[in-house]
Amino acid sequence: MYCIECGAQIPDNSKFCQHCGKSQLQGEQSVKEQIAEAIIHRDVQNEIVKVRETAKGFTVLRKMIGWYLAWVVLNLSVLLIFSDAIFTDGSDTDAFFPFGSAYNNGIEEYDIREFLVYTLLPLAVLIIIGLVRDDETTKTQITSNANEQKSE
Repeated sequence: MYCIECGAQIPDNSKFCQHCGKSQLQGEQSVKEQIAEAIIHRDVQNEIVKVRETAKGFTVLRKMIGWYLAWVVLNLSVLLIFSDAIFTDGSDTDAFFPFGSAYNNGIEEYDIREFLVYTLLPLAVLIIIGLVRDDETTKTQITSNANEQKSE
């Protein structure tokens, strides 16, 4: 329930407002007060929905970043531990792990080229997914705002 004087939210069946002290013992709420309360309630619910959607998107983003960092650490460990030479002379251009002759030679042929491709390519994909997701969210918000304005 809301105070009939200041509009602050107060416990149901309160005799006095905790904020302004105005007596709440009047008859039934007027139509104006009922409409105002319904509008405030709708706005509060809309804000709650927006916060939840934002939190859900943030959780997905955190998971994606976590998996990406794990992927980078895995590739970095392969590069540093198993590779014979991190920076090769480039004489074996067809060797790209795990394809070509590098697959036959084993993981020792893994060098900085593979590391960069296998870590930067997924990063680019994640950035594109994030941009597309933001664009879809913006379109959804514009559509919902337009629908709200039409209903008013």
